[in-house]
Amino acid sequence: MLGKKGITPIIAVVLSLMMTVAAAGAAYFWMTTIQSRIQSQIGSQVVGGATTQYGALKIISTSCINSSPNDVINITIQNTGTQSISSGTTSIVLSDITGAVLTTVTTSTDALGVNELTTIQVNDSDGLINTSSIYGVKITMPGGYDQEDSCVGK
Repeated sequence: MLGKKGITPIIAVVLSLMMTVAAAGAAYFWMTTIQSRIQSQIGSQVVGGATTQYGALKIISTSCINSSPNDVINITIQNTGTQSISSGTTSIVLSDITGAVLTTVTTSTDALGVNELTTIQVNDSDGLINTSSIYGVKITMPGGYDQEDSCVGK
């Protein structure tokens, strides 16, 4: 049995560590390549669908009026998207300056065609609007179209 030598334990450990590091590096490179390819494919699908599939809602003006017996919220909006917004229930959320919701009012609205303007007027019977106070107003229309604005109580 003389003349036959084996690999020493130190060399065996070093070779095992080198193979492990090489395998981990190859796996990392492979996974990051796949991930970036999938993200770019999903991103192009979302961008391609968003321009033709959805409309857009823009608030032109908002006023919050303290009057008796009901406070009045007037919101003038425009559909700036490429498709009509269907008729249905519209939700208007009134919040204070800290963002705390004061009230939610729902109303029925007509369809809003492309580039059409309309004014939605809702009465708040809770009497929450105070003169000179600032309020946040969020409108959500059928189809999930929403927009936020603010107004000062008059």
